[in-house]
Amino acid sequence: QFSRLNMSVKVTQKDIAVEKEDQLKINQFSRLNMKLTELKEDIKRKQEELDALEDAELAIEETMDDDGLKLFLGEVMIDVDEDQATKYQEKFMDEKKNEMDDLEEGTDEIESNMKELKTYLYAKFGGAINLEQE
Repeated sequence: QFSRLNMSVKVTQKDIAVEKEDQLKINQFSRLNMKLTELKEDIKRKQEELDALEDAELAIEETMDDDGLKLFLGEVMIDVDEDQATKYQEKFMDEKKNEMDDLEEGTDEIESNMKELKTYLYAKFGGAINLEQE
């Protein structure tokens, strides 16, 4: 003989139908989130490069003597004076700062797009969707 178990199942939310347009927005949000994560990692690396270039600036000042300085380019070391070394270092600093600015602009744009998508998706799905990073 089989006994019947009485189970009560409580559903706190209605099943929500996800339309194609909504799924596309969810996918877009996910892609933007991944891109934002990558950009933030790139910004961190660029900041480390900038810090290293600032250290190089101090090293140039500390090691400069009457004979100049040896600058390592690829596999070759060349003699440079203080002005050449400083200009070379400043050139790289400017390039890295410009790259950093571009990356930060990209994160601002992505964050703006993500905010719009979040507003739409939370309005549509409420607590049934979680768009926050853990």
